[in-house]
Amino acid sequence: MKGNSLFSKYILFILGIICLMPGMANSQTFKHYQGIANNPNDYEVIDASTDCLRQKTHVFHYYIALPSGGSKELSLPFSGYSGNGADLEPRGYFRWYNYDTDKASAQLKACSASGKLQSMKDDHGIDKGLIAYNLSSKPNRNLVGAVYTRPADTSWSGETIACDVSRYVDGCNGTSFEHEPTLSIRYIFHIMPAEKMADDIRQKLLETGRDRDYTYEDGKGVSAGVKDASASMTLRLNLNDVTNYYFHPMNNINTHHVFAEDEKYKIKESDFRPEVVQATQVQWRVYNSDKKQFVWWTHKGGSYAPRFFDLSLNLLNNTGAGAWRNLNGGGVSSKQTFKYGDRIYVVAIAISSSGQMCPIANFTCQLFNQYPMTTAELKTAGQNTRLNSYLEDHYRSVNTVSFDDDDEEQTLLAPTSPNDNQDRLPSKWSRRSYGFVYRELMNSVPAGNLYVNPKHSPLHGEYGLYKSANIRGKSGWGNSGIDGYLWWPTAQLYDRTYENTNGTQYGHFLYVDAAEESRQIAEADFKADLCVGSQVIFSAAIADMTTGKQRPQLMFKLYGVNYDENNQETERRLLHSFSSGNFSGNRVGGDADNVGKWYQVYGKMVLQKESGVNNFTDFKLVVDNMCQSTSGADYAFDDLRIYTKASKVDVIQSSPICPDKNTAKDASLSTSILIKLRALQETMAALADNSEKKLYFRFVDADGNPVNNVNYGTAENPCYDWRTATIYNYVDDTRTVDEKPMYEKINDEWNVVLANRYFSLQSNQTYYVSFAFDDDGVADKNQLSWGKPSDVCSLYSENFQMVQQKVLVTDANGSITTTVTIPCDDKATPEYNIKAQLQTVDQNNGGSIQLNGVLYDWYVDDAKTPTLKNSAEFKNIPLGVGDHTIRVIPTSTSSTITQGGVDYQICLGEMSFKLRVVKNGPQLSLGVPGVAYPNNYVSTVRIGLPQVAHLAQQEAKKGKGGYFCVPISGENLVADNSTRLYFVKAGGKDKLDPSQYTNVMYLSDTNDPAYQNRIGESLTLATLQDNYIMRKSSQLKLKFTPQTGNESATSSAFSKNVQLHEGYWYEGVLIFREDGSKGTTVLCSGETYIRFAVVPEYATWNPTANSKMSAAWNNDDNWRRSARSELYKEENQYTDYPGGGYVPMKFTKVTIPNLSGLYFPSLGYIAYQKSTGIATRLSNAKGDAATANIQYDMLAKWDANTESHGLNADGNLECEPFYGNTCDQIYFKPGGELLNQCYLIYNKAWVEKEMKPNTWYALTSPLQDTYAGDIYVPAVSGRQESEAFEPITFSSPVNNRVTSPVYQRSWDDASAEEVTLDGNYSAYDYSGTDISFENQSLRALSAHWSHIYNKVDRKYLPLEGVAIKMGDKYTVGGAGTSAGSSASSGAASDMLLRLPKADTQYTYVSASQQQSSLSASVDKKNAYRLVVNADAQENALGKMSYSLVKLSDGNNYYLVGNPYMATLSMYKFLKANAALLSSFYVYEDGALKLYDKLDMSTTTYESKNDVKISPMQSFFVRLKDGQSASQLNFTSAMTVDREVFGGVKTASDEGQDLVSLTLTAASASGYSSRSKVVLDAIASEDYDEAEDAQLLYDAQLKEVPIVYTVAGDEAVALNSLPNVDWLPLGVVGASSVELKIEGVNRLSSPLYLYDAATRKYQEIKDGEEIKVQSNEHGRYFLTQTRSTTGIENAEVCESDVKIYSPSRGLIVVSKVGGPLLNKVEVYTLDGRLVASKKAEGAASVSIPVSSLSSSSSQGIYIIKVSVMDTQATITRKLSLR
Repeated sequence: MKGNSLFSKYILFILGIICLMPGMANSQTFKHYQGIANNPNDYEVIDASTDCLRQKTHVFHYYIALPSGGSKELSLPFSGYSGNGADLEPRGYFRWYNYDTDKASAQLKACSASGKLQSMKDDHGIDKGLIAYNLSSKPNRNLVGAVYTRPADTSWSGETIACDVSRYVDGCNGTSFEHEPTLSIRYIFHIMPAEKMADDIRQKLLETGRDRDYTYEDGKGVSAGVKDASASMTLRLNLNDVTNYYFHPMNNINTHHVFAEDEKYKIKESDFRPEVVQATQVQWRVYNSDKKQFVWWTHKGGSYAPRFFDLSLNLLNNTGAGAWRNLNGGGVSSKQTFKYGDRIYVVAIAISSSGQMCPIANFTCQLFNQYPMTTAELKTAGQNTRLNSYLEDHYRSVNTVSFDDDDEEQTLLAPTSPNDNQDRLPSKWSRRSYGFVYRELMNSVPAGNLYVNPKHSPLHGEYGLYKSANIRGKSGWGNSGIDGYLWWPTAQLYDRTYENTNGTQYGHFLYVDAAEESRQIAEADFKADLCVGSQVIFSAAIADMTTGKQRPQLMFKLYGVNYDENNQETERRLLHSFSSGNFSGNRVGGDADNVGKWYQVYGKMVLQKESGVNNFTDFKLVVDNMCQSTSGADYAFDDLRIYTKASKVDVIQSSPICPDKNTAKDASLSTSILIKLRALQETMAALADNSEKKLYFRFVDADGNPVNNVNYGTAENPCYDWRTATIYNYVDDTRTVDEKPMYEKINDEWNVVLANRYFSLQSNQTYYVSFAFDDDGVADKNQLSWGKPSDVCSLYSENFQMVQQKVLVTDANGSITTTVTIPCDDKATPEYNIKAQLQTVDQNNGGSIQLNGVLYDWYVDDAKTPTLKNSAEFKNIPLGVGDHTIRVIPTSTSSTITQGGVDYQICLGEMSFKLRVVKNGPQLSLGVPGVAYPNNYVSTVRIGLPQVAHLAQQEAKKGKGGYFCVPISGENLVADNSTRLYFVKAGGKDKLDPSQYTNVMYLSDTNDPAYQNRIGESLTLATLQDNYIMRKSSQLKLKFTPQTGNESATSSAFSKNVQLHEGYWYEGVLIFREDGSKGTTVLCSGETYIRFAVVPEYATWNPTANSKMSAAWNNDDNWRRSARSELYKEENQYTDYPGGGYVPMKFTKVTIPNLSGLYFPSLGYIAYQKSTGIATRLSNAKGDAATANIQYDMLAKWDANTESHGLNADGNLECEPFYGNTCDQIYFKPGGELLNQCYLIYNKAWVEKEMKPNTWYALTSPLQDTYAGDIYVPAVSGRQESEAFEPITFSSPVNNRVTSPVYQRSWDDASAEEVTLDGNYSAYDYSGTDISFENQSLRALSAHWSHIYNKVDRKYLPLEGVAIKMGDKYTVGGAGTSAGSSASSGAASDMLLRLPKADTQYTYVSASQQQSSLSASVDKKNAYRLVVNADAQENALGKMSYSLVKLSDGNNYYLVGNPYMATLSMYKFLKANAALLSSFYVYEDGALKLYDKLDMSTTTYESKNDVKISPMQSFFVRLKDGQSASQLNFTSAMTVDREVFGGVKTASDEGQDLVSLTLTAASASGYSSRSKVVLDAIASEDYDEAEDAQLLYDAQLKEVPIVYTVAGDEAVALNSLPNVDWLPLGVVGASSVELKIEGVNRLSSPLYLYDAATRKYQEIKDGEEIKVQSNEHGRYFLTQTRSTTGIENAEVCESDVKIYSPSRGLIVVSKVGGPLLNKVEVYTLDGRLVASKKAEGAASVSIPVSSLSSSSSQGIYIIKVSVMDTQATITRKLSLR
């Protein structure tokens, strides 16, 4: 027994060891782990109560279709997976489970029972799926594979299976399973029924419409850049296995075609058979450019995967004639020849094992001769238009992906070790579909050699972010494993930032060991207003880092994206793609010779109509790997730049203005220069609806005003208005314009020339060309829809100036430079190299271009003979220290230079530039320590005059401090024994001499006109604390010269002390020498320069960046110094002078004015580097760029909320890194706006609202702590024009609530009170306001307004709407006054209200202006804060919500306000609040206006079809019947820039053209309202909230007539119905009304107004006015049916009786034909009679029953009607309003 017991224990011990062996899971307990890259407990939560969670990681998706009873192995993308496995694949962890539940799937089994996968449960006893970990051998299907079997359940709709994979074993190292490890990637398998996929494939093939998807996988347009006819690009199917496709076999496969335009050849529903079959091979068909002939290649698998198709011109052009077929499937006698730019239509057709076929994918391809090239190759080939400098100058940059700001830990410092050469953190999970290499986990992996664990380097299917490759000691060497790196070649590589900054900064590049799938490696989001003809241009850098056969190949896919109110993606539509082509064969030279070099991949996409680009304002560029295997496919990726160009017409100058010429002085210059206007023919034809159309054009200035001095005619017949051109829908190359060819082929695409002649344009003036298509209905052509940049989909050119030739100076690497450094020893040979780029006219795209390699003779200063002859470079020429003028003269004998196959015109005269020469002495760098500054960056400090003044006051009052401290980022002294740097005067001796010491910082340069001509006068900019600084000092302390006041910037004071002026910069120079020695080494002086930018205290938004199309807050070009008039300051308080502007700082008071056609500021998320505080992301949400290098500027500290204002303990002011989106106070003028305001950092906000006097407005306050008592203005003028940014309080001499009254009302608010000296009274009117008619009392919806009240402490809550009227007809600005009249004459302009008010207590006065002791106190602690809370987090949305409380009985409408200081899109608001009806009311011109329902069924946004709500405006909305909601939600994603109008449809866009009638009722006093009738054959005659809009009437507006019609039993303002047949019509309000109906001409028969009181018809003519009586409900009817025998003889018909409730508490019964009414009775649902009225032959009867509404359930009644002279009785049910 004892032995048996020992044996048993031994067996149990062995079993335990086995259970703990690597890869075994069944004895362990599963636990989730967030991974090392996520925050603690940061999971995707499925069910927190059972710990069903998902670790956040990168993901990749697969799509699998299964037939009934079918099984499918879910393959992982590993090399050797179906065999014995391979190295460089993950071994750490595998888990298969149901993605949606985080639990095991019953349909999932291991491929092999002998594999490593085992079930594992968690602490809850839940089976978490099949798990294996810590493998000791290569992963393959037998070890870690799984099979899915479709369940037998016929209702099965699919399942989503996930496989979590990790390279690492942190938490599961083999002896225990503590928790799941940090995941590398999650593979998600979406498994669906095969029949669903087959149905979807068929459905796509049967869709119609130009913007449709033609097939299941519509690849849209695909462009590729290829080197020659043999270079190829790869097309591929989306699914990685062809057998995953299931389809319905299609008949007529060779005669019915995907791209067919002729109905005869289109695919029909009858072509499809019902059975579902599986694909086994793919036929790739190519159609020619007219889509009438095709050829095919069938791929059957084997060595060539059938899902790939390599397309090249040689493949097509070498295909014999016999292979081509016509659309009937018959052979043709001729072969096809394809050229660059031709459209190539490709269709992929799935083929079953039995030969059945069906199309599944399509592509529209174009091959262009733009292949990958290095920068050196581009310059050599003269491909100047592809250089980054050209792209930055000519296009709008919308995003750059450099991998340098992937996370806050990254820096631009040089790598110092293998660890900091690699980024620690992964990219955002959504950006890549590859696993990440974690440097912290490189020792938490299964045991193995370099190919099991390459440590810092990726396995197959992984990526990392690196600063360099193959730099020993930092990043390894080849495959030696040195430094823990594995590279395949030994070529050294630095990132593109290093290249672009000449080695001064080290960023990161992305390195990927690519998988064979089309996986995403990068993405870039951007906003743009793109339309038909817009261009998207991108440039990316790729470095081949492989020694295998598979070379890099990438696809750049442009998507249009829609987001919901929470910024979650709701739609992604592919618009166009660009392929890099296969690098193998698509570069100059052999593959092995080109490893480790950065190649530029360049693409340009011109977006045409079929792309559907008009439907989007948000876009995403996704970069996908397109390599066909992992045998190789290792490459680096960096510097993705995306640009857009909205204008569609290029302005091309025939030759430049020469450097010494000026058209203003010599008008003959412009007559010798031709201006060519050119556009893509395809774009222009689409805009002209592919028909012949006349096009007008004219030159306008930058503000959009037509230029009046341009002669569009001839000298004999001048014309100064415009010129015309004709657009044709086809190219005829025999046509001419201005006696020159009308069509030109550029880059393989046809362009149309609209003009090519002389125009008298001036140099140094900004223009753009505005175009307008003719409209026969517009007699005055000035009223045509002229193009302008603010209407981005209109037709216009870019802003341009006449190009004047000049020279630009660069260093050897192409960076602009103005300084060269020479040795201290004058006898030593200097080493420098500068190049002169010639800027001239760009003959290709308009504007200017820089030409490299132009040869010059070089002259220094005043030399008469050249210092250097016939050279493109100026190098190593001895020059003295100081500033020099270098003059260059081109040596060409011809004015034409040819580069890159393009002829450029140049001037042969002299040009010059300034060059500063400094000696290589000691260095002192000013800036933030630890920051790598870019090459040629000028150290800049931004400071304001308030800060300078505060420092001066500190010294005067405290007797200490007062210094401004500039940080020192580094120093480099030559002598080791040097301890000090002494500051010396300019021109001193070559050795230290105390007589030369100085503590003065001299002015070296400025843009201030007061000092520009005084630079050589040794002007003092600042004084230093001492005449030296110690070695390793951290700060430079200085004081600015005493400032005498706010004098004009153009004053000519002759003081030697510089007076700083706001809006200008001042550069100071310090010359210094070190006090040590170093043997015989010559020590010379060093120099440092620092620029002080003086930021205005008052700044006004004034967008001028990017041709006035920028919304970037953080761009200096978008700001100007405020004018005295807009600040309402006195002349002695503030001096106006011309000057620029700077981005606001913490002391700046910002004014946002109203704008016309310009962008309002838009803010965006700012990312700051964790270690230095330097901003790494500064562009706004629209992608507008900040000022170049502004993130490196230092800012003087400031704190407006403390007494010291940020001074340190010593009384000195220090610097801090640049911050953005900041100001002290912000002041919104009427109409001023700010998008994404939650990102604004501020202390106070002010808002203004301009209102017409004696007019009701429905408003909301955008500020917190706003009260009814705050709504007052000065009594005399009615305009709050006191000094801006100063507190406003109620003052009896200025303000008077009696003589200048403000009327306020609340909506559906029982708390509203009227305050009198005798007590408070409820101001809420539950019973409504009476309107008399027919001796009855109508109680309308106005019952839900309060009476006018005066309770001053009534607080207006955020989002609450309130009605406000400023003044009345008896007071200033009342009726009969005109805008602009003076107050003294008894009239005034619009009233101007400014908020907030600073009052904390208000006192009541009586109507007789008697002061009282009655007062109310109010809390104003947050009065200066906007209601939208500040939120600087990424993806912040400024969320707001409005609680939907129970409305009063009978009220359906909520009055809610726009909380943002930006225009609210009602389309986006209603889309996010789906429980609301899509029709709504707003106050406009003092009257309620109904806006018809927006089309909420579409997912695409079109600005022109939207309704926009201004800031501070409120609007009425109601819930749909049967819908409920607790709140209305607002986010800043619902706001739009009101000045930009995108999404304009072209003329041929499809749309339902319904006949509509517009009814306008106008009173004698000039007030009017409208309603609409829409004729729709499928509309209901009854009230339908989806079609009609209920009438909302404001009884306070008695002078405003409200016209309505009747739908069912509802009075409506919008009525959709199938026809106009006895339609009741009425008017509420003013007594005498003129009725006008427009749209009558579109009816098929006449329209009549029938008056039941007079029994007469009146035919209505379109637009003619008819007099009707108001408040006579049931009297008037619209009809197209007129009785010829007399209506009184008509038979009794139930449809002749109209019963409806036009307003609250009123029932109207009317009879439109035959015998008239006898009696009307009203019963409750339980049969009780509640009202009865004898009609006695009347045509209509009105019965008020509001007091009885509680007698019937929910206001529903039975109406019984009898008619005269007959026994007929009509009974109906009515829901009372």
